[in-house]
Amino acid sequence: MSNFKISHKAKVMSIFATIFCAIIVPSTGWVYQLSQDLLLTATLAICLSYLLIMCIYRLFNAYFSPIAQLQAYIDAKQQGQSNLSLGFSGSRSPWAMLGEQIDTLFNKPMPHATHLIDGLFHHWPHPIAVFNEKERLIFFNQPMYQQLKMPLLRGMSMAECGFTVKNAQCRHAQLNQDWQVQRIALSDAKQTVITASYIGHQLQNAKRQSQADLIRILSHELNNSITPMASMADTLLSAETLNEKQTRQVLERVKSRSESLLQFIKAYSELSRLPAAKPHDFNLKTLATLNAAEQSIHLNFDGESQCFADKLLIEQLLINLFKNTFEAVNSAPCITLRCFQQANMQILLLTDNGPGFANLDNALQPLYTTKKTGHGLGLALCNDIVQKHSGQLQLANTEHGAQITIKLPQGTKNNYK
Repeated sequence: MSNFKISHKAKVMSIFATIFCAIIVPSTGWVYQLSQDLLLTATLAICLSYLLIMCIYRLFNAYFSPIAQLQAYIDAKQQGQSNLSLGFSGSRSPWAMLGEQIDTLFNKPMPHATHLIDGLFHHWPHPIAVFNEKERLIFFNQPMYQQLKMPLLRGMSMAECGFTVKNAQCRHAQLNQDWQVQRIALSDAKQTVITASYIGHQLQNAKRQSQADLIRILSHELNNSITPMASMADTLLSAETLNEKQTRQVLERVKSRSESLLQFIKAYSELSRLPAAKPHDFNLKTLATLNAAEQSIHLNFDGESQCFADKLLIEQLLINLFKNTFEAVNSAPCITLRCFQQANMQILLLTDNGPGFANLDNALQPLYTTKKTGHGLGLALCNDIVQKHSGQLQLANTEHGAQITIKLPQGTKNNYK
């Protein structure tokens, strides 16, 4: 809007400047040609220039002053000021008639419901706008006007105000990811309320906390692995002669610690870059039997053997779940896996013979673990795999051990993301 104003004023001023030059140049030339007197020509040019400038100034003000007055009036009305009026001289002038129409529009009596909304939300500290059943603007407060940075008038549509609704999510170009926009339908009054809350500080705090947790866990893992290796290397270096058996033991320990650290880094990187699910039909019973045998787990499979999901991701999920059972059960680990249909969902129900989950509330949190040798990434990875299938993963404890319920949509690839 400001760019338009500047370019329009510049255009008008250039027209006036052209008219000024078109009058001054020929006039002074004609006077000098007749009189051959330079002083007389200069005096007449100055006088004529003064008269022309005064005329141009008055014309310029007569054209732009009403526009500026209307803009100031509309801005003040949009900000909630009511004790204003337009005072154009000459009731028959086009500007006065336009001013009367705008004044009538702003001062039009509002329904009782609109008065009630004005009273409730006028001093609301957060941006808020209310639309009627035809999605026409009937109220907005000062914070909304300031945040949207665009002219707002009652009667504007939701689209004209810049709001878009897609998949039940309301968005606006001026309300970025630091803002939480909510669209609330009031069924009784047939009105829609759009509110915006600034959550930038909360997001920053959550990001800092996440970074702090990550640094804490990584520091802990690095210290646990590197400190013993440094100590063992220092022991070898302090000896006058290297004992082959002791050196081999130290190197084996260093190798073991290094591999453990690399496994942790690999697991964390897999957690942060899972591919999109590409579902297809495969034999779940065969896949589960092979992976259970590799980890020395006795598997009892019951139900439908066919599964519609991403085979590679489901295999990774089974590997992590079977590994958890193997580490939790002291001897003869056993898992019962049932696969069946429920409504439009595939249900995978796994139950083991272990002690169950020590902390159900935090079991799915990344980097949380109650095991001495764990990294807290296995179940978090499984949860992400299930979410890639647009499914749900639920944990529970039974009298026989841990129970994991996996719900996957049964349908086409469009169900997956």
